[in-house]
Amino acid sequence: MNIFAWFVLGHLLGDWLLQNDWMALGKRQGLLTRAGLAHYSVYTLSILIMLHFSNDIQLTSPTLWLVSLIIFISHWLIDATNLVEGWMAVAGQRNQAVVRIMIDQTFHLLVLALLAQLFFANIH
Repeated sequence: MNIFAWFVLGHLLGDWLLQNDWMALGKRQGLLTRAGLAHYSVYTLSILIMLHFSNDIQLTSPTLWLVSLIIFISHWLIDATNLVEGWMAVAGQRNQAVVRIMIDQTFHLLVLALLAQLFFANIH
């Protein structure tokens, strides 16, 4: 399995299976909430655990910290700000729950694809 597939598994684990209602509702209450910080931490850790299982990579500590920081901050900015709603307004999309969810998920997957390309492009 390639690195992006491991990223996607970590994403599904952290953003869906391990996110409870407290996290989902609380992360939207402001930029720095306990619920949000818990969710972004669980999400980042879920992805890092999946990377560990990939057996294809040997990350150095600085690279691991950088990848972790990018995952955490990008997830935080996508979830805790009005980025999705702003995109919908610019693109002229309806503000419906299913559309918001799909755009949110697309943003997360784009970040993970970019990380896979930037840091792991030479790994199959």
